[in-house]
Amino acid sequence: MNKEPQIASLAIIKWRQLLGDEYVITASEPLKLAATATFATSATVSAILKPSREQVAAAVAIAAEFSIPLYTISSGKNWGYGSRVPSVDAAVLLDLGRLTEISGYDPEHHLVTVEAGVTQRQLADYLLAQGGTDWMDCTGSHPDCSIVGNTVERGFGHTPYGEHANFIGSMEVLLADGRIIKTGFGRFDGAKASGMYKWGLGPALDQLFLQSNLGIVLSITLWLMPKPEQFVAFYLSAPNESALEQIVEALVPLKRSGVITSLPHIANAYRVLGGMQQYPWPMFQGNSAQFPLQGNILTQLKKQWQVGTWNVSGALYGTKEQVANARKQVRRALRTVKGARLNFISDNLLRFIETFQKPIALITRMDIPGMLKVLRPVHNMMKGQPSAQFLASSYWRMRTTPDGRFDMDRDNVGLIWSAFVAPADAKNARQLMEIVDKVLPQFGFEPAVTLTLLNERCIDAVVSISFDRTAKAPEGQTWDELALQCRDRLYQTMFSHGFYPYRTDVDKMAEMVHCGDPQYLQVLADLKIALDPQGILAPGRYISVASEKFTSPVNN
Repeated sequence: MNKEPQIASLAIIKWRQLLGDEYVITASEPLKLAATATFATSATVSAILKPSREQVAAAVAIAAEFSIPLYTISSGKNWGYGSRVPSVDAAVLLDLGRLTEISGYDPEHHLVTVEAGVTQRQLADYLLAQGGTDWMDCTGSHPDCSIVGNTVERGFGHTPYGEHANFIGSMEVLLADGRIIKTGFGRFDGAKASGMYKWGLGPALDQLFLQSNLGIVLSITLWLMPKPEQFVAFYLSAPNESALEQIVEALVPLKRSGVITSLPHIANAYRVLGGMQQYPWPMFQGNSAQFPLQGNILTQLKKQWQVGTWNVSGALYGTKEQVANARKQVRRALRTVKGARLNFISDNLLRFIETFQKPIALITRMDIPGMLKVLRPVHNMMKGQPSAQFLASSYWRMRTTPDGRFDMDRDNVGLIWSAFVAPADAKNARQLMEIVDKVLPQFGFEPAVTLTLLNERCIDAVVSISFDRTAKAPEGQTWDELALQCRDRLYQTMFSHGFYPYRTDVDKMAEMVHCGDPQYLQVLADLKIALDPQGILAPGRYISVASEKFTSPVNN
């Protein structure tokens, strides 16, 4: 036996002694599944470690002793961006799923501390049990996704607290050498404003540990949203393609003036239909299915579900007076969207629709029960209550329906998310869509997009490349191959127009860590060497040390 396997075996022995056999996984099947994402990847997993909070530092120390790369996950449900697949081959997964403590809840100042393994479901249930006077912000992903995992990726949701990274009060971070630091005022014993004034004193280090491999975030203190006196959701459906510019021009001033404090989502028909049903396979015979779906069948589905070419979801929060005033201003602004239908849905109105859904369906000739399957989860999500219902859209191209588990890696669901940020104006929104509408159909994918007003100055276009990894693709290629080609073309085209992603999938990192200003990237590499000289923490994840290969992404 050569030297490397012997060293690896010694590390496994030490990890088993530290954690116990059940928390050191080396069996082939779970390792194979852990190395499976919703698109083609090549990195393998050597082992999976599941330490307790007290064991994390010692587990990292063993990795450092044998120079074994670790890749940290929380829930591992990073679907569309890489799932649990590591950024380097043969890494050991450090699964922090056992770190599930929720502590330090302060209802007076509206903050709470959650460990890395705490899920959206756990925090939502916890806050309800505490009286429901505070709301969290949640995403449309699985309720069992990690809050810390999403936050350190700068994920976003829907409420006024939707830009998650902006609402971190402090962080607890484990460095590669075993030191644990607390950011902000957390570094001072007995600091009363710890978690409330995020910057603390001197340089603020929090941002170094977002989208990086400089440390392992063990816990974060989150700012919570006080339950508002009044909550009303609003939905707009517009039939014309040109409505995009009108919608953006109407919403941006409302966002900038503070009338709308939530993160409005603007979704095209493909994105919404994916949440209502799967690809209409029964409408095609044999191999006659069309990719992408378009024409009369698309028109028929839009009519069936009352889905617009462009669709907006958002919410109003505040006192009764604030919401009433905001409602008037939203209605006035959105009147400029030609042919649009605008609805405001309060808690009481939604309960009324649910109670009388059968007679309403008879009168409107609409599938009210089917619409409620989506409307109720959307409504609750904008109040900080997560649901797995939105993951159904990822099964758009699958021939079988999800069984409720929504385990996309196991189900061979094909999905790649690409998310590009642009200035919040009509011109850039249209340019984003022109690129997506041009690129995705070339490879046989529906151009499903959601544009989100992240703040008053920028808009984020989340592009969904959905497919069935087991299905036969046209022209002798696999859908995996076509998806990666499509993603790469999309990136290159976006780069050439000045649009860059706010996050990227694990497969694309190998390219992205070498892109941009060489001096900036060299500083990141210097920080990596200073904080993780052996490079054991997620090598290649957002930060590289290969400074001599930094290039321009446009010409790469």
